[in-house]
Amino acid sequence: MRARAVVLLAATELWERFTHYGLRALLVLFFIAPVGAGGMALEDARASSIYGLFVAGVYLCALPGGWLADRYMGPVRAIWLGGALIALGNFSLVFAHSLAAFGTGLAVIALGVGLLKANVTALVARAAARESMPPDAAFTLFYIGINIGAVGGPLVSAALAVATGWRGGFAAAGAGMLLGLVAFSRVAGSFPEDGAPGRPVRKRPEPALWAGIAAVAALLALVCWLVPVTVLLRAAIVLVALTALAGFAVLIKVAKAPEERRRVWLMIVLFLGATVFWAAEEQAGVSFTLFAERFTDRSIFGRQFPTAWFQSAYPFFVVLCAPFFVWLWARLAAQRREPSNVLKFALGLLMAGVALFIATLAALKAGSGMVGPAWLGVTYLLLAVGEILISPVGLAAGTQLAPIGHVGFSTGLWYLSLSLGGLLAGLMGGLFDFGRASGLASAFGSVGLALGIAGVGFLAAALMMKPRGARQAAASLGTEG
Repeated sequence: MRARAVVLLAATELWERFTHYGLRALLVLFFIAPVGAGGMALEDARASSIYGLFVAGVYLCALPGGWLADRYMGPVRAIWLGGALIALGNFSLVFAHSLAAFGTGLAVIALGVGLLKANVTALVARAAARESMPPDAAFTLFYIGINIGAVGGPLVSAALAVATGWRGGFAAAGAGMLLGLVAFSRVAGSFPEDGAPGRPVRKRPEPALWAGIAAVAALLALVCWLVPVTVLLRAAIVLVALTALAGFAVLIKVAKAPEERRRVWLMIVLFLGATVFWAAEEQAGVSFTLFAERFTDRSIFGRQFPTAWFQSAYPFFVVLCAPFFVWLWARLAAQRREPSNVLKFALGLLMAGVALFIATLAALKAGSGMVGPAWLGVTYLLLAVGEILISPVGLAAGTQLAPIGHVGFSTGLWYLSLSLGGLLAGLMGGLFDFGRASGLASAFGSVGLALGIAGVGFLAAALMMKPRGARQAAASLGTEG
């Protein structure tokens, strides 16, 4: 098979996403569940803050994960270590009976995802080039794998959590990552263990590096122990924003040619739009989940299905709709009419804004009684269309807009948009009352308004671009950096 390496990397990411989304579907429900039901009995604001910090940590760790692979480990070793940490962290949750132990397990998972995720994405770009596969096709296949895993994770983990308790759901998530490592073992040997082009990997990192990492980890653990999570969440928003700013400043500085600098600036613009979108998408794990739990009728043919199953609807719609958009973009490209990436972002943000408007109407209706599952279904469908317009461009941006020799770092930097989005989603629990339908309506409406403003801004930018400039911007994502 010509695309064997891309398929196996997609399978690796499929199982990693199975693990991530299976855990994500359970987290907030586990945190707010009564102690008698095996949960932590936390209030909404604290539960959503922990969720936001975990999601942020997952993607924030992608930045040092990419840097360590570029400079020291190489991507293959980083993926092996990352996958092992993810599995270890998930299995540790099975035996964690205190919030501190549970938080430690989540931190281990975040470290593992940081090592694995950025480097799998970077290897997809290399595999596509080696197998003469168009980058857009490779990343579309990779993206479909992500969403197949995201469909299966909540279905399996939630079913086991209902049948055997929360711990069974966490164990299912850990098992998924082990299957991902099996898939990776079939392709790992085909990639030489090197770092960034032109820069050999240092097999033995300096002791000072490990000492610095240990000191930072100890400091973070102390801060998490002493600072309330709701305060920590706000501090993390500032920290991640400043980290992103510094990271882009580094990329601009290392860019050696004007064309490389223009690509970095395009990446910054896309990063801002993606952050707004991911703040809406991550509502699936917080406000949408609580709306499904408290205000949605989840009965079908007289039997109630688990709340977490709603989180499979969103990636299911992505898988269902993605082939149509692949066909559409190919057809429009053949006619030289494919929209620019800025216009795709505009349409995706506006579509997500409509989704949140639907959710707002559902929450207002819930003020007088439970609403049917179709409300959330339509919301997830429109959000899925928005993601299809935004996420594949973003996945490619980290690898294909990066200055030469900085692909891992650039990919990790791109994932900070998801980190910021997760933090902003977690922040909503402290700003609005998720225990009342009116509070959820205010939250959904606020996010929808932000999406609409961002979408209009991108639309104006796309319309003001000269045709030649739009084509150049779009073409820049088709050229490997």
